[in-house]
Amino acid sequence: MENPSLVPTHDAQRELEQHALRNVRSLVEKLEGAEARRGERNLRLVALVLAALSAAVAIAALAFWLVRGPVQSHTVTLAPPGAGPASR
Repeated sequence: MENPSLVPTHDAQRELEQHALRNVRSLVEKLEGAEARRGERNLRLVALVLAALSAAVAIAALAFWLVRGPVQSHTVTLAPPGAGPASR
């Protein structure tokens, strides 16, 4: 049989261990939450950069079109091979 004076010591030790485990679990959850928020922030930053880049390309294309004007099509007619200047 176990010494009765040691039973409260075991209970206190077990309680301290459980408290320490809860503290560690809480710390891990906080770290995981911070990592998830950092990942979401990075994803938002990438989306913002892509949106800004798309807007800049669209504005540049519009400015280029306004400065140059609409593209005019030119029809090029090729003469048949025998119809050109006489060759020697």
